[in-house]
Amino acid sequence: MKKKIKGKKQAFRECRICVNSTRNPAVSLNKSGLCKTCAQYRKYFNSKHLAREFSFFKSFIGKGKGAYDIMVGISGGKDSSAMLRMLKKRGFRILAFSFDTGYYPKHIFQRAASVANRLSVDYKRIDIRKYIRPIDRKSFAMMADLYEEKPSEVLKEKFRTLYAEGRKHYSVKCQHALPFVRTCQLCRRVVIRAYVAEALKRNISMVVLGINEWAHLSQSGSKHIFSAIRKLKPYTDKQVVYIVHSPFLFQRKAADTRKILKKMGWWKLPKGEGLIESNANSCLLARATEKKAIEMLGFHPDSTRLSREITAGFITKEQAKLALSKAHHSRYSVRRVLRRAGIL
Repeated sequence: MKKKIKGKKQAFRECRICVNSTRNPAVSLNKSGLCKTCAQYRKYFNSKHLAREFSFFKSFIGKGKGAYDIMVGISGGKDSSAMLRMLKKRGFRILAFSFDTGYYPKHIFQRAASVANRLSVDYKRIDIRKYIRPIDRKSFAMMADLYEEKPSEVLKEKFRTLYAEGRKHYSVKCQHALPFVRTCQLCRRVVIRAYVAEALKRNISMVVLGINEWAHLSQSGSKHIFSAIRKLKPYTDKQVVYIVHSPFLFQRKAADTRKILKKMGWWKLPKGEGLIESNANSCLLARATEKKAIEMLGFHPDSTRLSREITAGFITKEQAKLALSKAHHSRYSVRRVLRRAGIL
């Protein structure tokens, strides 16, 4: 694809496998036309490592220290509902939960509670705004300021610079305040702390999520490990909390989700919702930023997440492109969303 910029033609290349492209300043392609993520996945993915993790995961069945073996995050949507049914059938004692940040649509909690009730699983809605640090609130305020700036070529460059910078500062340990372009990066700083704190509060060691990606790519020298389980131990005097990305662990595909939902007797999607969606479908903050982020960046900020799903075989490139092409209308500005959430 070629785009004319100031009289010059600039070629943008897209990864042969996923939807990552060189429109994103963080993406480069090798001689084979693969982005770094796809190239490394093809080279280093180890099914034996995943099998060992699966055995470890199953060892938690019936072994919880209290009433539950695991906590399972659900939104009542397609992936999490299918995951909850699958885990219940395997014999886990489950506490299903939804985190409330103040900027998720209210219907999510009603839908999640309904799914949990249908599967006879205990459910709790957990407000996690208490885990927002002053430095995070400052970042939310800076984000609101950024998204109120008038569009210009200067702002486009600013967005691209801040997008790249945000990739360095989404760790829960980060003490920097900056205006994040991609909302998920800032939200992650709050959510990860909440996973650990809420699990420890209930003496639970494993939190299972239905997000369709691997937990992390860890690198130690030349060693690359694609893992479904992230080990978190922020406190030396407290137990480890494991975060599990179940679709990657089970090597589930979108087609598998469809089959599970049919067995549940629930397949009719909510009006206007597709099987594969960008984050703006279920997050009011992502929805408020989506249009301007795409305009300023030149690419969809959620393209990297959906690319990882393609890389691992969960969805097809066509499904991802359809999801990224869908526009989500926001009734509120970024600042209004954050004020309504009580964050600003």
